[in-house]
Amino acid sequence: MHKIKYEIFLFLLLLPFISGSEGDRSPFYQNCVKSCSKANCTLDGSFQPKSAELQDIWCRWLKWNCKDDCRYHCMWRTVQGFQERGYKMPKFHGKWPFKRMLGVQEPASAFASLLNLLSHIHMYSEIRKEFQVRDTPLVLFWHVFALVCMNAWTWSIIFHTRDTPFTEFMDYACALSMVMSLFVAAIVRIFHRRRKLTALILLFTLLYYVEHVRYLYSGRIDYDFNMLINILFGVVGSLLWMVWACFQYLAGRHYVWRLVAFTVFSGAALTLELFDFPPRNGWDAHALWHLSTSSLPVLFYRFVIHDIKFLKTVNIEKSNFKIT
Repeated sequence: MHKIKYEIFLFLLLLPFISGSEGDRSPFYQNCVKSCSKANCTLDGSFQPKSAELQDIWCRWLKWNCKDDCRYHCMWRTVQGFQERGYKMPKFHGKWPFKRMLGVQEPASAFASLLNLLSHIHMYSEIRKEFQVRDTPLVLFWHVFALVCMNAWTWSIIFHTRDTPFTEFMDYACALSMVMSLFVAAIVRIFHRRRKLTALILLFTLLYYVEHVRYLYSGRIDYDFNMLINILFGVVGSLLWMVWACFQYLAGRHYVWRLVAFTVFSGAALTLELFDFPPRNGWDAHALWHLSTSSLPVLFYRFVIHDIKFLKTVNIEKSNFKIT
């Protein structure tokens, strides 16, 4: 019995070292954070008056508190110690270390996310210039789709600028909303004439999304499971688009090549996530993934614009047929 109690005590004692990544598990990092916090921080994590003056204005604006600053500086001291001993760069709390820039935690990923956001904004403005909402029933849907994507990339920028539990939750929840929106877009476009079937699928998709967001908000996130859900909806949506595009192309609607190119390039870009390598000149695999997708919305929205024009033409022809 005493042996079991001792083992439990030992497990709890070592828990901080076995539940994180290699970097934050290291005793050097743990002791560094403790020493830094004791010397510079108050009990609530704020800066002591003498230490607050050392923080630059950018970090102050982005709400880096004293303990956050200690973790950041101790992270780089630990990296230096690892590299001096010939070890590879370690991760900290599941993430690679990045040099802050103007207080931004992951500058490359934040910049790449901004490029994606600007790409969506530009193409959304093209749709607004080209069409009125009343032109076809699908125009309103594409407005909503674009807003969902722009919201997701906005939270991606915020999360990579400042990683907190709330910004992480919003990034994951909104990223899934964008992936599921692409799946929903395939359902809406392919089955837009079968409204009851479309409405039923959309209802179940929305209910699942709400349940998954509730799960993410619980804080007990299984990152592999969350990634699996994103991949599942992404793959199913891509397959639907590809099969539909093949039939459309054979029917003479050659503008769908843009949709095919978008789907293929998106899948190729996603493979960057599999090469989880340390940052090189500030860019890791995740940042490069975001960078590689920044021009792809142009392809997709160009397809959308041509498809709306096609649907308008079909509707006009049907109207003329009824009149005659």
